[in-house]
Amino acid sequence: MPNHPVFTDLLLYSDDELERLLGARPAERRVIQAWPLSCVEEVRLADGRRLVYKAQLPPSVEPEFYAAADSVLLPAHRDLGRLGRVRMMALDWIAAPLLSQTEHDADGLVAHARKVIALIGEIGGEPPSYLDVGSPGAWSEAVDRLLGRWSGLLARGRLAGTGPDDLDHVRAWAASAPVQALLEEGSRLAHGDLKADQIFVTPDGYRLIDWQRPILAPPEVDLVSLLVAAGIDPHPFVDSTTVAVHWLLRLNWAVEAQSELFPDQVLPLLGAWAHEAVGHIRDISASPGRPR
Repeated sequence: MPNHPVFTDLLLYSDDELERLLGARPAERRVIQAWPLSCVEEVRLADGRRLVYKAQLPPSVEPEFYAAADSVLLPAHRDLGRLGRVRMMALDWIAAPLLSQTEHDADGLVAHARKVIALIGEIGGEPPSYLDVGSPGAWSEAVDRLLGRWSGLLARGRLAGTGPDDLDHVRAWAASAPVQALLEEGSRLAHGDLKADQIFVTPDGYRLIDWQRPILAPPEVDLVSLLVAAGIDPHPFVDSTTVAVHWLLRLNWAVEAQSELFPDQVLPLLGAWAHEAVGHIRDISASPGRPR
């Protein structure tokens, strides 16, 4: 039961524990990603199997999501239980290229992304969501929670680069007619953090990973997320209000992480995310008629 070498709150299974759970001893373990809230390893077992081992802390709902969701998008998976607050999973290794490796043209990325987003809309079962902003009422509750946390952080000198004027501007924009109209068009399950390097392109269709924070929201926020991560301006492809909702969700995560997950640390990255998000919301609300 070793701690992660950098993020000491994140416990990992030992080789002995993985052998007991997986039926074969790890012959090789390689860290693919390590963050304060999760660690992902490639594990090669002595019997020749290759898999992904993932340990993660709240607020991730990924283990519960995989247990409840029914979709061709999901790789084969197994819940490996928990160590304290840390949840463990094993996922099949996907021997296929990522969308980020196979498509770099903006129009091509959008075409693939829209197909994936349509499949997300077909996910069956009753998977949990991390955040609900999918109706005017749910949106209002989420925004009120965001503003309350943000105000508390500003009072403590956190989230440098944002201030009370930004908070007031976001409050007014969130209650504006274009936002309310978008929410009334209908929302559903969305990935919440879609990127081209989470989408595998296999011979029998797409596979999509990293379901830590699925949301109920206007579905095209996922397209905005993918394009922003790829460094592509989303405005030619998605209406401006949906783009601004994406940035509100980015702001919400920065505020939640600083307020609830790392309350005793000042993390400049979170302040930078918040500053960037507010800037985009201000720009969009100043020019709400930007075309699709």
